[in-house]
Amino acid sequence: MHARKRKTCSIERQLFAILVCLIFLCACQPEYEARPTRIPTSASTPTLTHTFTLVPTITPKASLTSTITLTPYPSLTSTRTPTPVTPWPAKHFDFQDSNGDVVNWGYFYVTGIGFNADAEVNQLSAMISFRLMDRAIHQRNMHILERDITVYYLHVSHDFKDEQIAMELVIGGTYGKDVLINLIPADGSAYLRVRSMTADEPFDPYIIHRDAYLPFEQRQEQFPDIVLTEFQALLLSLPDELIILADHPILFPRNDWQQIKVDMMRISSLAARYWSFFSLDTYDHITGQSDFASTLAQYLLSGQSMPEGTYSFASQTLIIITP
Repeated sequence: MHARKRKTCSIERQLFAILVCLIFLCACQPEYEARPTRIPTSASTPTLTHTFTLVPTITPKASLTSTITLTPYPSLTSTRTPTPVTPWPAKHFDFQDSNGDVVNWGYFYVTGIGFNADAEVNQLSAMISFRLMDRAIHQRNMHILERDITVYYLHVSHDFKDEQIAMELVIGGTYGKDVLINLIPADGSAYLRVRSMTADEPFDPYIIHRDAYLPFEQRQEQFPDIVLTEFQALLLSLPDELIILADHPILFPRNDWQQIKVDMMRISSLAARYWSFFSLDTYDHITGQSDFASTLAQYLLSGQSMPEGTYSFASQTLIIITP
């Protein structure tokens, strides 16, 4: 009995010792709470990705402050005329307009101006003086809006801030290549409005601009329509002292562009006169006003210089002033 009791006590002491050891071992284990684990987790690793944001495309408007590099137009040297071309530069004489401003080779007068809702100039026309360099009507071939057009122009120059720059003064055009002026079809493309004046007559550019756009019956006496062959003969009869002025729109409201394109596609003379004022893409869509139109507007409105280039102004109405 006593032996069994001693055996039981021995076993209890052994179990107690084992229990104490286990408690000691557990107390000595390091704690891992709040420490990072080496086991891979499901948390995703941030990956750099490119985000593409669609930005609205803005069509540039004609600016009157930016500097513009002009694309040169075709050269003036390659010409074909019905009469031999002899250099015959016009000579200047003392002449003033009704406002007392001297009319010289650098003279111009803004005959019309308009603004859009943002107070930007979007409509501009001007009367500009030119020095006639010879007495011939020049011509060259152009491809405008998928049609061949023979363009007729005068070889002139204008003083841009005392720098004389050669220019083309386009006076008409007809469909086809190398069409001489005496072979132009009997339609509107053969005619030009010309007003001849002497230095004794008052010269008010605004009134002349206004009267030139009166209905045919009202303007015919002052601005008779003559065919280009008659105008060629008139050039040869003019004296050395001579001033030519031309009036034409330069900037056009955007809402008018589509109608202008339609007119250019239907009427050859309008295509010849308007082409230098607009930019077209490869699909013949009007993308805006040309660099020339914008730069000329800058010159007329703020006196900025004209960069080097060959320029093409235009007009259906010419004013010829002689002493």
